[in-house]
Amino acid sequence: MSNISVYEIKSGHYDYQHIWRSYPNSANGVTIRFKYKNNSTKTMKYVFLSFVPYNNVDDVVASDIGGFNQTRIKITGPIEPGMSKEGSCKNAFYNSSIVRCELVKAEIEYMDGTKESIDGKDIDQAVPQSTGGCYVATAVYGSYDCPQVWTLRRYRDYTLAQTWYGRAFIKTYYAISPTLVKWFGHTNWFRNMWKPSLDKMVRKLNDKGVSDTPYQDKKW
Repeated sequence: MSNISVYEIKSGHYDYQHIWRSYPNSANGVTIRFKYKNNSTKTMKYVFLSFVPYNNVDDVVASDIGGFNQTRIKITGPIEPGMSKEGSCKNAFYNSSIVRCELVKAEIEYMDGTKESIDGKDIDQAVPQSTGGCYVATAVYGSYDCPQVWTLRRYRDYTLAQTWYGRAFIKTYYAISPTLVKWFGHTNWFRNMWKPSLDKMVRKLNDKGVSDTPYQDKKW
């Protein structure tokens, strides 16, 4: 495990109802949101996270304003060992074609003066087990809180969890999927493999009346 985890990386904007939308705003601005956790035994003074934007065919794109294709977000601590927090950068890029942003590097300066640079592929981007389920869907859609995952969480709680075989499936899924996401959740091929079937499932559930509005998990 790397000394920092960065997960639930989202690109999009909040609409006028303060609902998160996974696409640029009317001015083509893209906000980046994420959560991070200090996995080290030392207190972090500063963390710099670098993100690159991609379009829907996985090409890197440049911001219409400024022309840059990478942004570096500064987080100011102290961030104690084991501490988890949320971070964001409003309108980090301006481009209507951006569908996701990928973490490419983390630079850490500790309170003791030591520094560390970690490549994005070596950073744990899986959702920690303590934050809930829907691991594969969260990896595919980039957030535990988005319309598609809200739909799937409702289906889990109000359909699957109501039968013994549904609960058995959930138990098996929770035993296997965190490891799969930890190993492969940051890769394009993993997301591309799962997204068509998940999109189809979400559409069917929505057509059957399963809502895609904000949702709090049911205890079952």
